[in-house]
Amino acid sequence: MFDFLNVVYLASILFSSITMYPVGETAVPVRLDGAVDVRFVREWWRDDGDGKCFYNGMVVPFERTWPEEIERGGEKVVLPPEPGKIAGYVAVINRKECTGLESEAILRAGIVRSRTLLFGSRGPQVDKHTFFPAGDMLETPAEKVQPWFPQVVERLERLSVQDKVAKAFLTASASELVTVLPGRNGKPQAAAFVPEGPIPDLSGDQRKN
Repeated sequence: MFDFLNVVYLASILFSSITMYPVGETAVPVRLDGAVDVRFVREWWRDDGDGKCFYNGMVVPFERTWPEEIERGGEKVVLPPEPGKIAGYVAVINRKECTGLESEAILRAGIVRSRTLLFGSRGPQVDKHTFFPAGDMLETPAEKVQPWFPQVVERLERLSVQDKVAKAFLTASASELVTVLPGRNGKPQAAAFVPEGPIPDLSGDQRKN
């Protein structure tokens, strides 16, 4: 039964994914503490495709702080975590803009590969050739949310202290992010004060002015 439910969950996630194409050529950060805003489109022949709608989001690097199982030479190999090293980039998309319609709040995400042009000097970039599937995070079961998603959101929160674009992104997506990441409020939680002894009675003459 568990395997069957897993298949159902994975199928629903894949079904909700759409292919996104970065617009133009955008250099991506070469350090972990960075992010860049990017515009995306879908295939032109779709009802909400290129020329009719576009999508706004950010591309954020992530580090693999968890072990990952892959197949190599027909055998399963477990790769150890590699903290401090860029493992890839995540595109987080939060707005859908269509001609003649109001802006629509969404929350999609997916791993977007980068590429470096043979004779380019700008470093890794995303462009129309680095298209990728972007899953609907609002329809993804909590147990299926990949570990890179909360990580890049936390990275955006740290960057938002000085990065106005990251701050605006988080502000615009606050309600959607809370839905996917319950308990998140975008800033450190202050610890509640719990007195160790009984609370003194400050009524009447004992109250200090």
